[in-house]
This record gives sequence, C-alpha cells and structure tokens, in this order.
Amino acid sequence: MSTSFDVIVVGAGPAGLTAATGAARAGLKALCLDKLAPGGALINLAELHDVEGDADGPQIASKLTDEATEAGVELGFGEVVKLTGNGGGSGPWTVETADGERHTGRAVVIATGLAKGTLGLPEEAEYDGRGLSHCASCDGPLYAGRPVVVAGTEGWAPREAAELQVVAGDVTVIGKPAAALPDGVHRLDGRIVALEGADGLQSVVVESGGARKTIPASAVFVYVGQSPAAEFVPETLARDAAGHIVVDEGGRTSAAMVFAVGDVRAGARHHLADAIADGQRAGQAVVAALKETS
Repeated sequence: MSTSFDVIVVGAGPAGLTAATGAARAGLKALCLDKLAPGGALINLAELHDVEGDADGPQIASKLTDEATEAGVELGFGEVVKLTGNGGGSGPWTVETADGERHTGRAVVIATGLAKGTLGLPEEAEYDGRGLSHCASCDGPLYAGRPVVVAGTEGWAPREAAELQVVAGDVTVIGKPAAALPDGVHRLDGRIVALEGADGLQSVVVESGGARKTIPASAVFVYVGQSPAAEFVPETLARDAAGHIVVDEGGRTSAAMVFAVGDVRAGARHHLADAIADGQRAGQAVVAALKETS
C-alpha cells in the first residue's frame, strides 16, 4: 500500500466514503481507512426510511464502497490511534494506526462517527453479550418473542426500535420524548439505573419522575452515552462541550487542512442523507483547498 496521499479519510462510513470518492473523482490520490469493514453504521441497519427506494443498509454500503473504488480510492484497514501536526499548516499530516502503519496526507478528513453508547453502570461489562447489545439486526433475532428495551430516543434508536418490533415480543424505548416512534412501541421517559438477572439479563430498573420501576427485559440495546470517536485527534482541535469536532459549512476544522464529516462533527443530525451531503461538501472543500496550495 502507498503511504503518501493527497487526502486521507479516517472512517469509511457513508460520509467518509462520499468525501473520498469526491476527492478521487477530482484527480486526488485518496486513502480511506477504517478499523472494520467499509460502510460504518450502515452495515447493521436492515431498514432505512430516509432514502429513496427500498435498499437496506448493507446494500447502500456496498454501493458507496463500489463508487469509491471505481473512482480510485484506496481502501485500507486499521485503527487510527494518532494524528500529528503539519508544521503550522505548511507540511503534511501523519496518520498512525495501531499496528504501526504511518501514512501522510496533504489533507485529512475525520469521519469516525460515534463510539458505542454506554449506560454508565458498573455492571454493564457483566451483561455484555448476555443481554447488552448495540445492534438490532445483529442480535435482535436472538430475542424473538421476548421483551427488549432500547435505551435512547435519538440518532439511530427509533430505527432500531422499528427493527426489533418485527421479532421481539415487546419493545420499550427508554428516554426523552421522541418526535416519532413506530406504532406499538412503548415509551417511558426516564433512564436505566440498574441491570438485573442471574443468568443473563432479565430486567432493567428505570428511574422516572422520581420513582423507580422494574421492566422485564431479555436485552437492552444501548443508544445513549455515545461520544465522538476522535480520541486520536490533536487536543488543540476545537470541539463543542460534548466533544464533537467544530466545523464550518465546508467541514473545515480549526486546524489547517483537517476536515470533519458525519456524526463526529458538531451539529450532525444522524441521518444518512445528511451524512452523504456532508461528505459531498467536504470532498469539494478538500479539492478547493488543495488547489489553492498547489
């Protein structure tokens, strides 16, 4: 694999793939790195409601990946652990992976999305893989006909609730009022304060309105406590109070030649169409910025 590029995109979700494709189509040498398979959160979404047609998440991920490779994007795999400076804006950026690979790029696009959510409970590790999940399409069928809980009402949570409703016996969403939830899905305004069960998860304790209530649950799908997956970026990069990277309309960050797109950036709406539009804008901005410095 080459190690020197015009642009390095960290994260191969819909925003990252789209940004890399736009850059490559403009003739730039582009690398798109991801620690897992291309597609990001799309891989785990069997049903989408904010796109035209009836394609599911994996199909759209495959389409975006094909478009990227056809445009000339080089796909790489590895967890990025460090992004080091470009000499005050005049030199390249260096991206380092956990296995020791180092790549340099004249520009970098951060498209790493959000880390897995957490309830913030000490017993979470005990139930990981025994009732605690982050993926409805992956684990939902394991709980066919049984009661499950979705923690959170924002981002992908309503979609996951809709998917679980097809297989689970009963679905309850715990969290703040949402604009819309699928018909038949129950909602309780509150937060989960405890997980219970001697042999796998059997119930969750919810604090709501000053009182506590125990709800039967064979599984809890966690979509709260998610944080931007950007531990590797320099501390000097501007962020909001929640740690999301602050950008302008073109995706430019406070660092020269560093851009951010998708759920990792401040103000993202967690919709597929928005992520793709984000990537398109950033791709155009990268091309324009590199032309200015050529």
